[in-house]
Amino acid sequence: MAVIGKIREKSALVMIVLGVGMLLFLLPLDQLQSLFTGDNNNLGEIGGKEITGQEFNQKVENAIVLWENQNQNTASLQVRESVKEQVWNEIVREVVLISQFKELGLAVCPEELFDMVQGKNPHPQVQQAFTDPNTGAFSSSQVLQFLKSLETMPAENRSQWLSFEDGIEKERVATKYNNLLTKGLYATSSLIKRTYKEQNEQRNIKFVAKRYNSVVDSTITVTNEELKAYYNEHKSEYKQDASREIEYVKFEVKPSDADILEAKKWIQETAADFTVTDNDSSFVVYNSESPLDESYYGIDALPIGIDSAFFSQEVGATTPVYEQNESFLVTKLSSTKMVPDSVKARHILLKTTQQFTDTLLEARLDSIKSEIGKGADFAVIAKEISEDVGSAIEGGDLGWFKEGVMVPAFNDACFDGQVGDMVIVQSQFGFHLIEVLKQADKSRKVQFSTVVRKNAPSNETFDNVFAQASMFFTNNGTTESFTKATETDEYAKLVATGIKVSDKNIQGLTEARELVRWSFNNEKGNISAPFQFLNTFVVAHLAEVREEGIATIDQVEIQVDLGAKKKKKAAMFIEEMSGETTLDALAAKIGSKVENVQSVNFAAYAIPSMGQELRVNGMVATLQQGQVSIPVEGQTGVFVIQVDAVTSAPETTDYSAIKTQLNQSNGAITGQLLEALKEKYEVVDRRYKFY
Repeated sequence: MAVIGKIREKSALVMIVLGVGMLLFLLPLDQLQSLFTGDNNNLGEIGGKEITGQEFNQKVENAIVLWENQNQNTASLQVRESVKEQVWNEIVREVVLISQFKELGLAVCPEELFDMVQGKNPHPQVQQAFTDPNTGAFSSSQVLQFLKSLETMPAENRSQWLSFEDGIEKERVATKYNNLLTKGLYATSSLIKRTYKEQNEQRNIKFVAKRYNSVVDSTITVTNEELKAYYNEHKSEYKQDASREIEYVKFEVKPSDADILEAKKWIQETAADFTVTDNDSSFVVYNSESPLDESYYGIDALPIGIDSAFFSQEVGATTPVYEQNESFLVTKLSSTKMVPDSVKARHILLKTTQQFTDTLLEARLDSIKSEIGKGADFAVIAKEISEDVGSAIEGGDLGWFKEGVMVPAFNDACFDGQVGDMVIVQSQFGFHLIEVLKQADKSRKVQFSTVVRKNAPSNETFDNVFAQASMFFTNNGTTESFTKATETDEYAKLVATGIKVSDKNIQGLTEARELVRWSFNNEKGNISAPFQFLNTFVVAHLAEVREEGIATIDQVEIQVDLGAKKKKKAAMFIEEMSGETTLDALAAKIGSKVENVQSVNFAAYAIPSMGQELRVNGMVATLQQGQVSIPVEGQTGVFVIQVDAVTSAPETTDYSAIKTQLNQSNGAITGQLLEALKEKYEVVDRRYKFY
């Protein structure tokens, strides 16, 4: 079982390959029912294969169980949310990648899997799990013994091992596939030589330019037909992901004057009882709206709101009621003690792995403590067995540290103990054998207990604000009425643009997943009923719907208008600049000048004084020395170029740097494989309908 723990602890990569999901989604009841029983419970499609709600949810539940078994803990909502995409991504990989593996005949044969587990070339994680930490030697006999004992182990352990084997098998197939891709892309000798020339050949040029900004856009008229023609020619430039734009009004719930008076009355009555209680910590736990603070404070680090004069009071002293951060508070001086300002200590750490052997760690440290008591050298033992590598090389010495630097159990043992104490404590890292070496001078520190009552809105206040939001929704249920209402000073309209289907937050709102889902499940122009986000109600208007694919001409109206006008200017300029055989004559004709640029390089991203003008760069590379080009339509204007001088690339026989560069570029291309396959298989993701 300890071996299972080692593999589990070290198998992050394999778990990624396996696609271990760690998310359990919380759905409203109506959506949960439709996910399992509705006719339209399709969460998406991958290569024509439908992914149903039942299938997806079952994989999620299985992944959650696996994660909780591995971590011996309940998966929190934060953990589940942080890996929301893993189950879906694994389903996508299963369909698109495994289909490629099968098509290519890639697999792992039994002999190969045997070699990965107990042969001469074991998988790195198998090798690590069955290596003696003292000798550093791998033991294949221990592997065999472990595999034989699997039949007598609990089903959970057998299942974990089978999952591990499945994971390394998938990892090996994926590695084979990646190697095929990597080896299939390589730089040929002709490509290497051409690239070298493109990067090192330099050309000095002259040019005459007429910039688009020399003619004001307002003087150019384009027809609807010209706009449509430009849009159709440039559709590829208007690709977009699915997104939404909403306009919304916030109705914030703030405590009323009556709510504040009620909170003040409560704290004053509670303060009287707090003064006489003999169990401050329990009183705070049961009555305060903020957690109990068990820290001890020095005179130079008092909590905000506590006067230094109060620090010198006797135990049991209580402050008057005071206000802080929109709350009423009363604080009691509960305890004092003399504590060193800093401590020097050393330790030996034995890490826990959540296995049954952990119960033996404390006993082992107790035995070591006895040996040290009989004369064994603490530092020598720490170097040999302590699993805190950083301090082990120093004989376990941690040096001097202030209070609060170490984890609580470790901190308390050092600061509450005495010089020479040797104690065993447990923390989240494992079991520690600690020796307190030195303590600085002690000073008075005090513990405060504080009862906090926040100025929170009452249910009545919530109901009143909800009624306001509901009335706004009732009276402004159309785009026209919503727009008209938000043009007044009474309601401030906020706008959130570029909302993606997977977003949880939007501009101005956090944890707004339900509003994001609403925006993707409704039509443009719809108005939402009030959403509640903590102390805020929101009424939203779905102002724009952008579907994945090509944006409509209306959605890119400004870009199309600017582009069509620029195209029309280019046509005018080309006609005007044609026919001249010298740059001087052309410059005189259009009232411009001849400009010079040195060292133009075909492989360069931009040309000095021009910027990123790829068409110009391409034209320069094709011209002979002295040749004048035709007018070239560029990004910022129309150009006529003449090559003044050509400096050839230096002769060389060493192309190694270019070859490395090209191979690295090819390697980056393989990283785009999954996205290309997803596009090929037309992956459709509709999870937003439910999650």
